[in-house]
Amino acid sequence: MRKLFFILLTIIGLTSMPINSYASEKEITIYFFRGYNCIHCEGSLEYLNNHKDEIPTNIKIVTYEVWKNKNNEKLHQELVKKLEVPEDNSDSVPFLVIGNEYIVGMDGTKEDFDKVMSLAESFEEKDYEDVVAATTKEMTKENKDIKFKSITLEKLFGGTSKTVTYIVLGIFAAIVLGFVGMILFSRKN
Repeated sequence: MRKLFFILLTIIGLTSMPINSYASEKEITIYFFRGYNCIHCEGSLEYLNNHKDEIPTNIKIVTYEVWKNKNNEKLHQELVKKLEVPEDNSDSVPFLVIGNEYIVGMDGTKEDFDKVMSLAESFEEKDYEDVVAATTKEMTKENKDIKFKSITLEKLFGGTSKTVTYIVLGIFAAIVLGFVGMILFSRKN
């Protein structure tokens, strides 16, 4: 009976371990400022979504729509000032911010994808200052009524949530445990 208990305990322990084993890696956020129905933005986001398996697990993509959301537009303009973006690019989208650096314009190509990933991954080895998080904190401190609306790439394209993944893994673990129990108890009889 002790063997069965330890076997079950081991199986439960192994199946309940966190999926993301990269917790020790530095979390990097790519902020993607986009316009509603902007063809370059949509193409770039579509490309990122189609190649999301190539994005390291410690890199997260968060989008802000700036043409219809006035608060997001204010955030975009504040970042343009802080990052000293040239005036001829100050209203351009897509506008990506990674750490304290930016990229203006993308067309949804492999070259663009590689450029963005290379910049994001470069922060794993150097200081990462999240200028967007600092700016949103600053702006909401100054004006408590201001609300920014962001959405992750996964939610934008309806990706699988971690909750659903854990539920499916839990069900799978219960099925495995059921089979193990049936095998062990059928041997006694």
